[in-house]
Amino acid sequence: MTAPASPLVQVRGLCKRFGPLAVLRSIDLDVHAGEVVVVVGPSGSGKSTFIRCINGLEQPCSGSVAVDGVAAAGSARKAWEALRAEIGMVFQDYTLFPHMTVMQNMVLAPRRRGRIAPGQEEGRALALLQKVGLRHKAQAYPAELSGGQQQRVAIVRALAMSPKVMLFDEPTSALDPETVADVLAVMKDLAREGMTMIVVTHEMGFAREVADRVVFMDEGRIVEQGPPQQLFDSPSHERTREFFGKILR
Repeated sequence: MTAPASPLVQVRGLCKRFGPLAVLRSIDLDVHAGEVVVVVGPSGSGKSTFIRCINGLEQPCSGSVAVDGVAAAGSARKAWEALRAEIGMVFQDYTLFPHMTVMQNMVLAPRRRGRIAPGQEEGRALALLQKVGLRHKAQAYPAELSGGQQQRVAIVRALAMSPKVMLFDEPTSALDPETVADVLAVMKDLAREGMTMIVVTHEMGFAREVADRVVFMDEGRIVEQGPPQQLFDSPSHERTREFFGKILR
């Protein structure tokens, strides 16, 4: 019998406090290569803090994170920097540099980090922009793009670093309804191509269609997790039933 593959992402005992407030309470999570894990839960449950702790944007009070053998814990700055190099992150608010063109935004990090052979950064950027239908916007500035276009650029900018896992922190929450579908379509394509993804979102249709596993969080803990059909249709925990009973009504 073939032994199961080791998880690509391993989170162990992750805790985070802001003063007296415990936001994360000993979170454990494994994510395998090619898996799409969607994290859901009520506002204030710790979802965004959790995903920001995975790549050290918020420093956990305790616990550890490892991606493909690259591990970080505590306040070891160099370890978190090494871990962050393996992770792509997409935020709610695009985080594009407004004074730079789309192309300049795309090539900045790969050039500084040496993730692509010198001279190949622009070709890689154009190929990624083509992938999301925005090659013609390479010389535009972020202010000249719609919110949905900016978020698509933010996604492929993260992909330009060739990450092993992509994190999404409510990537459609700042978009108008007409542009949400465009961004979700890009994320669905990534899932079909086998990108490992951890997605915090309120888009339950996306979770049902794309997720391999849904994780429900409340009060800083993972309450329940499983395949989308199981959690949406027959959750085992009363708090999960209450949550989905309200939002899927």
